Amino acid sequence: MPGPPLREDITCDVCIIGGGYTALWTANFLKAADRGLNIHILEADYAGAGASGHNDGFVTPTIGHSLGALVTRFGVDRAKLGYAAVGKSMLELARFCTKNGIDAELEPAGYYQVAADTDQIRLLERDLEIAARLGAQSGLDLLDSRAARDKIDSPGIKAAVKVGGALINPHRLARGLFRTVTAAGVHVHEQTRATNVEAVPGGHRVTTPHGRVTATKVLYATNAYQHQFSEFRRKVVPVWSYAAVTQPLTDEQLRQVHWPDREGFVEAGNFIVFGRLTAQNRLLFGGGRANYHFRRDMDEGRHIDNQQATAALRGVLARYFPAWRDVPFSHTYGGCVAITREVVPHVGSLGDGRFYAHGYCGNGIALTHTAGKSLRDLILERDTSYSNLLFVKGKEKQFPPEPLSFLGAKAVTSVLAAQDRHPRLIKRQLI
Repeated sequence: MPGPPLREDITCDVCIIGGGYTALWTANFLKAADRGLNIHILEADYAGAGASGHNDGFVTPTIGHSLGALVTRFGVDRAKLGYAAVGKSMLELARFCTKNGIDAELEPAGYYQVAADTDQIRLLERDLEIAARLGAQSGLDLLDSRAARDKIDSPGIKAAVKVGGALINPHRLARGLFRTVTAAGVHVHEQTRATNVEAVPGGHRVTTPHGRVTATKVLYATNAYQHQFSEFRRKVVPVWSYAAVTQPLTDEQLRQVHWPDREGFVEAGNFIVFGRLTAQNRLLFGGGRANYHFRRDMDEGRHIDNQQATAALRGVLARYFPAWRDVPFSHTYGGCVAITREVVPHVGSLGDGRFYAHGYCGNGIALTHTAGKSLRDLILERDTSYSNLLFVKGKEKQFPPEPLSFLGAKAVTSVLAAQDRHPRLIKRQLI
């Protein structure tokens, strides 16, 4: 159950709007840097209620949408530094859970990038070439169909590349992180929606339904909800992604598919398809076409249950695991992914004591840990490697106003879907 809301006026050093990974990691690193900081987090629901606690649990090194796009935009050297920082975060995240007794159901086996056809094999080969340019070790090898099926026995997998990473229970991580930062003295006010932010002498005042917070520094950490603040209205948009979870597989059902090390898999393409086993031996899988709704509509009542998406996911299950094609779903769900115009995250400052981070493009578990360090150093006015990473203080393009934003999203989505179906007709990497 969510904790009590803020019911008084307070003054503090740092006020953080949003209670997900970005907020909690930043608060954790700020407290570690300066135990005397008075930090208050305002969360509209409960800490981890959004994408932080409800994502699909892949801990990946990916920054933004794709490795190729990142190198094209920022160059090899800056991309290499960025990936090194996120790789370090993946290791530190596991150590953090161990140190603080957080049972996040972390499985360090990593995951496979997989190809379902010859065109996707070419995409994997391209990424291997880019990874080599970034200095990746020789352990990155392309497995042919036979070798790949020895790892995950799926007829849908024609080739695969092992990627470092982990699988995790995102809700357990979010709640464990919440308990850790509150034990360190960070004040987290759940059921407390920030309704307005205004400048006042010495800082900013954040208004909530039952109290106000006056802070020297303010951090906007609401990701897919960031557009609800006017400063970010056209800098980040929410797109809907869907997934399904089966009933727990029986021992007999598990024996039907050879999957000895339980790695996850992610299909190459613009609109990815992914799958993994949970700690309870449920099959979680999802992906497919991502939809943007007019005027950034995030109404869960209208969009969280999508019959068309569910039917498509049933088809994905049959394609990858025909032996499990009739296993009942325990539930299906949709959620919003935050996308920026450049399809990379943005971390920065508004120049008046307000800071922000958003746009993880569905790859935020490890990246928010790294962003938390960047925000710590920006807020404390430190000039460090983290405050100068490629996604920090960069130029940000805006999305056009409606209805152009909606029409543009429809057009881009159609082109990306066409490229996934006919990659030889559209060879240039679009995102």
